[in-house]
Amino acid sequence: MPVLEKRYGFIVGSPLPDQAGRRDVFVNSRIVDSSNVESVAWPTTGEPLMIVRYKGGGLYGYYPVSRQRAVAAAYYPSTGKYINDRIKPNFKAVKLK
Repeated sequence: MPVLEKRYGFIVGSPLPDQAGRRDVFVNSRIVDSSNVESVAWPTTGEPLMIVRYKGGGLYGYYPVSRQRAVAAAYYPSTGKYINDRIKPNFKAVKLK
């Protein structure tokens, strides 16, 4: 099973670059068993967004990625393959950190 741990918490400030005001966002997060991806997260409310923390420290937001797709990425047998094949070619990305 690719998910190692479930986490819940806040991301300070909205990760969407076109959003007028910054606000804290409550997210569900999954730590995954992957060679390149550390975790996949998504907000519990608001705009569709998938937040991916890569091993090595990169943090990216992909939008508008639905909560269902983010959950599918976290639980897919190869999270990195799912992101490379189904998310990156079809959704916008912004580097968060």
